[in-house]
Amino acid sequence: MKNSLLIHHNNVAPLDFIDKKIRFNLISGDVDRYIKDDIIPQIKKINPTIIYIKDNLSAYYLELFGLQLAYHIRLSRELEEIKFVPIVIISDVDVYVLNRLTQTAQILFTKNIFISQNNRESIEDFNKLKLKNLSKNEYKNEFLHRIDIEAPQENSHDISNEWAIYRWAEFLKINDSEAINQNREKIASMLYFKYLLAKNPITIKKKNGIQFVPRPPENSGKILYIDDEWAKGWSDILKRYFSKNSKIEFKTFEYEFKDSNQYSLRSAIQKYCESYNPDVVLLDLRLTQNDHRTTQIENLTGIKVTQLIKEINPAIQVIILSATSKSTILENLYKHGILGYIKKEHPTDVNISTKENFDKLKELVDRGFEKRYLKEVWEIQKRVLAFDIFQNDKFRQMRFEIDSIFEILDSDMNKRYIYAMLSIHQCLEEINNHFIDDTKGVWIDSKNAIEGKTTTKNKILEVLHKKLSLYGFDEKIQEITHLRNGVIHPNNRTVSIDSHQILVWFKMLETIIRNINQ
Repeated sequence: MKNSLLIHHNNVAPLDFIDKKIRFNLISGDVDRYIKDDIIPQIKKINPTIIYIKDNLSAYYLELFGLQLAYHIRLSRELEEIKFVPIVIISDVDVYVLNRLTQTAQILFTKNIFISQNNRESIEDFNKLKLKNLSKNEYKNEFLHRIDIEAPQENSHDISNEWAIYRWAEFLKINDSEAINQNREKIASMLYFKYLLAKNPITIKKKNGIQFVPRPPENSGKILYIDDEWAKGWSDILKRYFSKNSKIEFKTFEYEFKDSNQYSLRSAIQKYCESYNPDVVLLDLRLTQNDHRTTQIENLTGIKVTQLIKEINPAIQVIILSATSKSTILENLYKHGILGYIKKEHPTDVNISTKENFDKLKELVDRGFEKRYLKEVWEIQKRVLAFDIFQNDKFRQMRFEIDSIFEILDSDMNKRYIYAMLSIHQCLEEINNHFIDDTKGVWIDSKNAIEGKTTTKNKILEVLHKKLSLYGFDEKIQEITHLRNGVIHPNNRTVSIDSHQILVWFKMLETIIRNINQ
């Protein structure tokens, strides 16, 4: 039994044989929102088996809201099986004229969309036919693959951002954020977003049916998030994601970016960064309106802020967030010492997976937290190199060794801990040479003989105890010389060193040099 529905604007022939009617009466406002909030619920309640739609549903024929409505019906997840029913477009012109008038007329060339003249006889003929619903396979191949709904050009950046927010929030199942719920409402009503969701459904289940839950980073540390879109939902998303690990401290740089200039923005970021002292900064590439107009990568505010952060402490790890899909821009980011980048989902880039983005974010933040000790390494190195003794050319080699430690540790070389240890040990040997004439085995200042064995370890301890009055480093000296000998004279054993040991030895070296400097 048929349950036919006509959607009109009092501009069709008398059609008493059609069961139900809906008058399209948009007075003002957004047509997509009106269709979602007013028309779709009525269609769902009627549950028709065939739908007739007048092509124009307003006083202005060229608006052709009827064709737009047909897309909404086909793409609405709320309509479940109804979206597969036959749709007949009633028009006063033929299909070829409509096709010249608007790109939306391409729907007329998809399966189970028909066009009828605006007269009783033609429409009644359709009503007598036994038309079948689209199958799911036909829906995919004969509808989705044949249409192309373009993004609104006037706010393409906003569209990309809203799409990415929606996908990330859906994966985290965030329902208590006002900003995200507002974004979700826009996604649900806007025709372009409906098209995207139909083409790129969010899959949050693994092949075995187990729910995919984004895993947070496992290490501990402090994260600072800087993005001009922070209040539109991104801050809520990232706060929820990182809150899954209680060892992570997350803060958003809550700043009014609108109309801000690069100078005032950088000044505010510098003060906040110096105060908060983050281990990792999540930084959007484009933070000001001018960033969307420039073609010079070096002029982007995100690049300028990265340089500023590296001036504060080059060990602060920067992860760039960007909606760009240009590989030339993304790969050039590494020249500025970033840890990595995350590409926000772009509606036209089908190669970006939300799941993979969460996995990559976890991996990058964990790597950033592993490098957090480098912040202290940098501060130690900066303090040590400021000592007056390094104005003396006699300490040139020691200065070189100290100056290389951060660079070694900040690299990706496999044996960076070993090379850093060797540099620290070389500094200890240079200190020995400052106090001891190794060729004669005597103190340089008194010419008295060195007592005991003249091994490197013993000489270092002699200097610490007798010349610098430093005690308590015996075990550390024993450890570093033992490991150094294991590297220089390997004996089928693996030398293992970690970042904690490097920090302990470097702090010891700072104390020793400070005493020499006094």
